[in-house]
Amino acid sequence: MSKILFRQIPEGSKLRAIGNFFKGQGASSQWRLVSFFYRDGQLHDPHFGLEMACILGVGREFIAEENIPYQSHGFYKKLVLPPVEEWTEGCLGHCSRLSKKLAQNPEIAGQQCFVFEVDGITFWLPKFELARKLFFHAGFLVRAAFEPNGLDMAFSVMQEEGAYHIHTPSRTGASSQLLKIKGYRDLFSWLLLDSEVRNSFESIWMCLNLEQVRGNSRYARWQFNFLPPKCLAGVTMEVQGPLDRDSGEMLIWEIKSLQGLNFEVHNEIFFHHPSLKVSVRGEGGSWSSPERGGADIEVDADEEPDEDKQRQLVELPIEGMDFNRNPDTRVAYTGQRTNGHGKKVNDEQMPGGGANILGLADDVTGGTIAPGEFHQLEGQEQEEFPNRFVMLREIIQQIADDSGITLLNLEVKPLPQVPRCSYHMMADGTPRCYLMASFKREDGGKRFLLEIDTSDNKKRLSTRMLVLKPRSGEKRVINEFMKELVKGSLRWPGTMRKQCSLLHSIHHPKENSMDTYQVRMASWKLRIRGYLED
Repeated sequence: MSKILFRQIPEGSKLRAIGNFFKGQGASSQWRLVSFFYRDGQLHDPHFGLEMACILGVGREFIAEENIPYQSHGFYKKLVLPPVEEWTEGCLGHCSRLSKKLAQNPEIAGQQCFVFEVDGITFWLPKFELARKLFFHAGFLVRAAFEPNGLDMAFSVMQEEGAYHIHTPSRTGASSQLLKIKGYRDLFSWLLLDSEVRNSFESIWMCLNLEQVRGNSRYARWQFNFLPPKCLAGVTMEVQGPLDRDSGEMLIWEIKSLQGLNFEVHNEIFFHHPSLKVSVRGEGGSWSSPERGGADIEVDADEEPDEDKQRQLVELPIEGMDFNRNPDTRVAYTGQRTNGHGKKVNDEQMPGGGANILGLADDVTGGTIAPGEFHQLEGQEQEEFPNRFVMLREIIQQIADDSGITLLNLEVKPLPQVPRCSYHMMADGTPRCYLMASFKREDGGKRFLLEIDTSDNKKRLSTRMLVLKPRSGEKRVINEFMKELVKGSLRWPGTMRKQCSLLHSIHHPKENSMDTYQVRMASWKLRIRGYLED
């Protein structure tokens, strides 16, 4: 396994605050963002391009460990947002939970916040953090927010015969890799089709245009501002940050999740991209992540990437964004391409320890490194595969219904595509799926159950029950397990023992003609529950 490193953020740096945006006078100047990091007991203020806004959650410590590029800090709190009309506004410097040292910096103290009260606690929510969580999940989206009619440059929407068709260009819009991820299709649909949400996004440019200050400086400066969408009322928010119970105030450093975002479009939504072509059976697929081969991924925030090189995704810890319904968003493939199986995959290698270096800036002709984009959203895909794992789903639901064990999550998703591997497909050409269920025991412990669909008799795999080691980055590590399993021709990877503090194999019920369906299910349920309670 490898690390994700950020060239402009040294290991061990902890983000303490966000400052102003600034821009030079030249026609080619771009907006940049000031940030404040603690490292080695000193406060540093590196400047970043807009694309880095996607990961700048205050309180994050960039630890650069295997599969864990950063971790969050602060007191955890869950709350339900009151109506937006009840929110007030204030400057961050007026919040008692901002450290005195940071409050002495006028650039930090002047940052704008939303202020509201829930259950007797006054929450201070920096406007930048709310916009980051709502909108800033891809570099091109951040750039679009800082341009007039930015969404119209990235997408065009048409409605035909009761369905929406969303088109995006190959260079200035969403990458085709992002469109294959349901979480991004859902986000783009919500952003484009909900008028309140779209107006909120476009208010970023409106505020920027009206409020930026140049004065006698050769730089234009702006304190981030925007108008929140009213549909946030009633949304459940999980946050982290410093809390003072005596004063009843909490400063939100980072929004961990938004649950129950309103999405009222019931039509089918199709996404179109010039490079989305139908793959023929047997093709390894257009896998979007860099083929690491154990090498680190180094992300450069400033170097200009070459538009002619293949765009790759930088897989980050998943940001929690959940809607009140599952939107019917799909990719619209056109045409057909030749079989790519066995074709060489060229990873962009640059000097510096063999790391794969990816650039986040806007692509240009003749750039020096491969372009990269963040992947930090995912969607629930289980409704696309209702007939997979029927017996096991029933067993899991029974365990959750008749015991003190809580079912936290149940997902059925296709195995990831890996270059030069074909085991992500079933023998009939349909996607091979895996099931992942997470449980919480009465003692608070969390366990995962993993199952692979081998109903085409390619291989026989036992069910796995596991406990991940602390700070493992649950979803990311499980996704790595699935990639290794595909690479290993449907074998559970040996790396599981390094990442798990507990690991059990659970045998499937034997297919004996003398045993009924209920008998086989009962024996399997008994074994699974035994390992859950052990």
